[in-house]
Amino acid sequence: MKISSVKIISLLFFVLSAFYLYTANQIQVFAFDVNSPFNAKTFPIYLGYAGMFFAGLQILLPEKSVEKVNHKVLDYKKVIYLVIIMIFYGLTILKVGFFLSTSIFLLLSYYFLGERRWKLMLIFSFPFVAVFMFLLHGALNIYLRDPLLKYLGIIG
Repeated sequence: MKISSVKIISLLFFVLSAFYLYTANQIQVFAFDVNSPFNAKTFPIYLGYAGMFFAGLQILLPEKSVEKVNHKVLDYKKVIYLVIIMIFYGLTILKVGFFLSTSIFLLLSYYFLGERRWKLMLIFSFPFVAVFMFLLHGALNIYLRDPLLKYLGIIG
């Protein structure tokens, strides 16, 4: 019996999601946030369960057809670039802050994935992150540490 690569990848994703769920349960929340319907743990926990559910479905359900992948046409250079900028993003988010590091991460991701329209890239990086931060800070009262915006006096 041959096990397909899709089943192996699904099993790895299931294990990764289970580990993510375990670490999500270790997130500490403020005392006043423990019984609130949405806190720092809520989304990561649901994300871990969803990952385990969909990976489990992929493992248990039969495959319709096995697809052959031509590895010669895949662009592994883009994947390596994305992994490098993800590592850079992870290293800089605490020092630089969420707004600038996420915006630069999105900008570089668009560029390395082949987008060359700078106006579109800028619209979907900086303003998008600004709206997302406004929703987190203004609507959901979730505080993200951001030294740059604190220095500029935008957030307290």
